[in-house]
Parts: sequence; C-alpha cells; structure tokens
Amino acid sequence: MSTESFRFGVVTLVGRPNVGKSSIMNGLIGNKVSITSRKPQTTRHRIQGICSTDDYQIVFVDTPGIHESAGVAMNKILNRTARSSLNEVDLILMVVDARRWTSGDTRVLVDAGATESSVWLILNKIDLLGRPDLVLPRIDQVRRRYDFGEIVPLSAKTGDNLDHLMTLVAGVMPEGPSGYPTQQVTDSSDVFIAAEFIREQIFRLVGDEIPYETAVDIRSFSERKDGLVSIEADIWCENKRQRSILIGDDGNRLKTIGSKAREQIQRYLGKKVYLEQWIKVKKGWADDKRMLAKVGYSRWE
Repeated sequence: MSTESFRFGVVTLVGRPNVGKSSIMNGLIGNKVSITSRKPQTTRHRIQGICSTDDYQIVFVDTPGIHESAGVAMNKILNRTARSSLNEVDLILMVVDARRWTSGDTRVLVDAGATESSVWLILNKIDLLGRPDLVLPRIDQVRRRYDFGEIVPLSAKTGDNLDHLMTLVAGVMPEGPSGYPTQQVTDSSDVFIAAEFIREQIFRLVGDEIPYETAVDIRSFSERKDGLVSIEADIWCENKRQRSILIGDDGNRLKTIGSKAREQIQRYLGKKVYLEQWIKVKKGWADDKRMLAKVGYSRWE
C-alpha cells in the first residue's frame, strides 16, 4: 500500500435529530456501528465508523442531533459532543431532510459554518419526496442559504447515491497513511456496542418518553472457553411505572428487547451471545453527573 497516493481523512456528520445521520454512516462504511430508530435523538454518543479500501481510509464521525432545548445535564453533554466533533476534521457533512428546512437546520448551519472545514450539504430521504422532479428545485432552494462545497441528494434507506457520495468524499481527502488497521470498522469497544444495541431495541419497542429516560450499563462482558460471549446488563429508568412497562406482561417486552438485541450483538461479534438483563430505577439519573459517568456520558464533558 503506497502512502504517496493513499488518502486518509476524518469526516463529521452533523444535523438536527432524526435526519438520518446514523443510517448514512452505516451505509457508507458497510457495517452497522451506530444504532438507528424512527425516534429522534437516538444517537447519544460520538461514534466513529471506519471505511478502508486499497486507496483510502476514511473515518466518519456520527454525532448526536443538535437540538435547541438543552434541558437536563445529559442533553447539554449531547450538544457539546456534537459541536466538539466539528473541530479539526477534513470535511463536514451537514445532513438535512430533503422535504423541509427548519430552524433547527439553520442553527446547525451556524455551528458548521463557523468552522474552517468545508461544509457539504446532504439532502437525505429523497425517496420520500414523492416525485424525482422535486430534487433539483430543493437543491436550488438550499444553495441560496450557504456556499456549500457540494450538495448531494441521496436516500440512506434505499442506498441511492451513497456510492456517489463516497467517491466524492474520497476524492477530497488529504494524502497520508491510514490511522487504523484495515479490518477495524469502529473505535468503539465491544462492550459499548453491546450497550448500544440494547438501547436501540428500547427505542424501537417502547413508546412515549421511556426510551429517552433509560440508559444501559454493561455489568459484565466475558468470553467463555467454548467461545460463547456472556453479557450482563442493567437498564436504568426513572420510576417504577417505567420499570413495569419495560418488563411488560409476564416479562414479554424485556424478553423481546433481549432477544432482538442479542441477535444484533451476535451479528456484530460473529459469535454466540448469552444476554441477561435487569431493570433498575433511579429517579433523576439523567441530571446526576455521577450516574451519567456510570453509564458512559462523562467522557465528552
């Protein structure tokens, strides 16, 4: 692998909640390392996904959606995490929903535009526009807002135009040696990924405010001699009512969360997994810095 023509760079994806940043990153690297759901603000951490070829290695950084209501301590951490990821990167991909531009998008653009990095606009969800002839008018509308380096319409759901985006991104990365082993797809630990897959199922299977008021802490993670990975996880929530809902009738909801999370973890690790979960209650955990540190939110303060 010649470093003279090899390219290596770091690209941050930013945007308001629920515009599809995580789905885009997973699609670009060809691996699921960032969880997704239909609910906004699913991503709570800075997640790196790594795409390696013979010609380049690109580190994509998925960030929490920047939102206007800071609220509790955890939400303040999420906003700081997203904004800190804009610094010292080679390219910023600002993701918006192609169907509409909101005040939240304007706020993200102010943050992204204040950096020294080039900003490209990604118009996601073009599959939901209904008619292909609406794409060009959307591009013309957003071009007036900022001097974007590129404007790329795509659909993370269908994969339409993802390859084109990757080609464009690779072409502007600086020359240099790779920063990670070729086979590595993320800098996140297996323990972290396991917790995220459990949290993903809570977002997908539980309604109302409960997913936003839960956190997952991996109590133990070990591999036995026979290759089975054993995981014990605590799911924290705010009150006994939420605990009852998470458990479900006869424990069925918790069983489903565990079963689906285990499938995702097994697919990611390529190994059989035994997963055991407990529901625990701590009122106000999301505003308790000690508790936030316990469930992994202190590192971005």
